[in-house]
Amino acid sequence: MNGERDQKIQNEILKFKGELAHLERLTMDRLVDIADAVGKTVANQVKMNQIRRFLDGARKVEAELKGREDFEKIKGQIVLLRPKLAYAAGRHSDVKHLAEILDAAVRSAAQTKDNFMKFLRFMESIIAYHRFHGGKD
Repeated sequence: MNGERDQKIQNEILKFKGELAHLERLTMDRLVDIADAVGKTVANQVKMNQIRRFLDGARKVEAELKGREDFEKIKGQIVLLRPKLAYAAGRHSDVKHLAEILDAAVRSAAQTKDNFMKFLRFMESIIAYHRFHGGKD
């Protein structure tokens, strides 16, 4: 029974990774639907502060972006969010599924300013649905 659940989660992760690899193609409706599913999936695995910590890193990049017009100069900072995900997943195995999904989104977020802004909305939505689905504090 647990094996079936794990397989279902893996299938969802693959599907979401494929979609999130191209943030520019996703409507906000679809992005919210994915965030709802992700929030529900990780609600009982990942603590809210683990997700918020990652969002805080993305917010620092957003602050840099607001101070500059040139997106190209902060792309590297977005890419460096990926090792933060890997570190969190390495420290807490419960974060692994979330890290796998977010890695694809971070890669896409580093492509354009619009993708990065969609990524931030996606992260905010995950936190909202994590709470909605009874996620851990």
